[in-house]
Amino acid sequence: MKSKISWICVSCLMVVTLVLTSCETVEDTDEGKVITENEGQIIVSETGTEIVEKVIEEEGLLDPEVPKYGGTLTTIIGTDPLGFDYAYTRLMTSLTLQNEELTMGDWAKGPAGTGENDWSAGFGGNMQQLTGCLAESWSTPDNETISYTIRKGVHWWDKTPANGREFTAEDAAWNIERNFSEKSSYLAASYTVKGWNPTNITVNGDTITMKVLPESQGLMLAVISDYLWHMCPDVVDVYGDGKDWHNILGTGPYMLVDYLTSSMLRYERNPNYWQTDPINTGNELPYMDGLKQLIISDTSTQQAAFRTGKVDWQSVIDWETKDLMLKQNPELLLKVKKGEGINFPWGKINTGLPIADIRVRQALNMAVNQQEMLEDYYGGNADLLNWPYMDTPVFSSIYTPLNEQPQIVQDMFGYDPERAKALLKEAGYPNGFKTKIDCSTNNVDLLSIVREYLLGVGVDMEIAAHDFGVYWSLRSAVSFDEYIYSNDMASLAFRMLCVGSTSVWNYAGFSHEKTETALNEISRNMGKDDAYVAKILKEIGPFELEQALAIYLPIPHTFTLWWPWLQNFYGSNSGGGYFTPDQYVTYVWIDTDMKKAMGY
Repeated sequence: MKSKISWICVSCLMVVTLVLTSCETVEDTDEGKVITENEGQIIVSETGTEIVEKVIEEEGLLDPEVPKYGGTLTTIIGTDPLGFDYAYTRLMTSLTLQNEELTMGDWAKGPAGTGENDWSAGFGGNMQQLTGCLAESWSTPDNETISYTIRKGVHWWDKTPANGREFTAEDAAWNIERNFSEKSSYLAASYTVKGWNPTNITVNGDTITMKVLPESQGLMLAVISDYLWHMCPDVVDVYGDGKDWHNILGTGPYMLVDYLTSSMLRYERNPNYWQTDPINTGNELPYMDGLKQLIISDTSTQQAAFRTGKVDWQSVIDWETKDLMLKQNPELLLKVKKGEGINFPWGKINTGLPIADIRVRQALNMAVNQQEMLEDYYGGNADLLNWPYMDTPVFSSIYTPLNEQPQIVQDMFGYDPERAKALLKEAGYPNGFKTKIDCSTNNVDLLSIVREYLLGVGVDMEIAAHDFGVYWSLRSAVSFDEYIYSNDMASLAFRMLCVGSTSVWNYAGFSHEKTETALNEISRNMGKDDAYVAKILKEIGPFELEQALAIYLPIPHTFTLWWPWLQNFYGSNSGGGYFTPDQYVTYVWIDTDMKKAMGY
């Protein structure tokens, strides 16, 4: 068994206080009074608070809650953009800064507003968490029709060839048609091949209407609304496509004006942006003059840039780095987030192997001491149960706590090696068996701990570690032999990716009438009856857990830290829509006077 990793308690590094109102647990320690943060809230040390308050008082600065114009936000991206035309490249760094969708996450319902969505896990499949963007409104007049009313007064940037003309319903129709017909497009590859693409797209004034299959109407409403970014048709008319960044033309808050390969992307404020602040009513957006994205792949270099104030915020994935940063820079603000990337050992159950028996799969879960791993390996910075739904505000209506789960689910998280042995014997494996897991080389340490637990009940798991390219091929083709260490996206829980019979994320090869029925009902009803969809998800979640398709492990927290001159941020860099990680840049502001007064 790997030696336990000591947890350097946060209270030894700093005394924390809440910036946001939340439930508090107060206790006395040798360090003084500690207020333990409610996960998801924003915390800052008393020392940091004193530093910032002193700067504000001595320099006569405005309160952080007062909006401020000007300044440049500097962030980090790990690699160069993979492209600039969504019809050809799905993962584009600049996409959500420049091009907009028909809908977007509702900032008024986010951390700066009502707080019903903390913008740490998307929209949870609930269309009520979205608001109009390029579309003013949307509707489903019948079970095969989707209709949008396009917002008036939205203009393309004042740049050739559009020269600031108004965004129209024809533009929206062109983008929808292109993204579902271009063979290299993600939407075409994902939905058109299934026959789910919209057809009979028509425009009547400011209204665009299309037909979809009834069985996928709800899902397509979500995808067309909030997973399709609109670029200017004029660019394709003139240049043939939008692959050259010099020709990018959008309606978004920031315009890409410079790109140095492996160095930086620089954006300037769109002076004619249409949106106003929904919280600070009437304020023109965006607040900042510009944005820089530094291209830095090396983690230590990223952290050095952040610690020295050259970068305004950073996310880190390990708690020890988080603690060190807070110790070195106590004035930093912190948001602790539930882990969105759910990584487990997933086993093939359709192969005639021992793990085809649900008793075996449940036994392997009982053999692993998840609580011990949570405390010793993750230093307490993790959650036992964060799948299939995250314990966050946007999933509050469908999340079931562990103590309310079926008994077998609770047992799988209870560490009971003797019962695990009994189940294995009952299934015909009294002496255990051998199995194998494929993984990337950087997962070996964690899986070695899992292996030691399994050896305790007679199961010998061989760890086959590969470089990432080989590993990814095995994962993508589902060509691994028995187990693979891979992920699910918890923010997309409404897609039920790891249990859907046709999903490429269904590593287990699982299929069941209950899950297929649930998926079909969700695909039909998303955005039409969100309460009904939530009911379905609430009911199917425990059933998914019971199947033990994976060996459930603690899900580590992630941490977003930022300097106090970045204001109105709330650590909201995950977005509040289907996929809108950069939407926050529209609403945040930089206190340039505070930054200067703090010596940066």
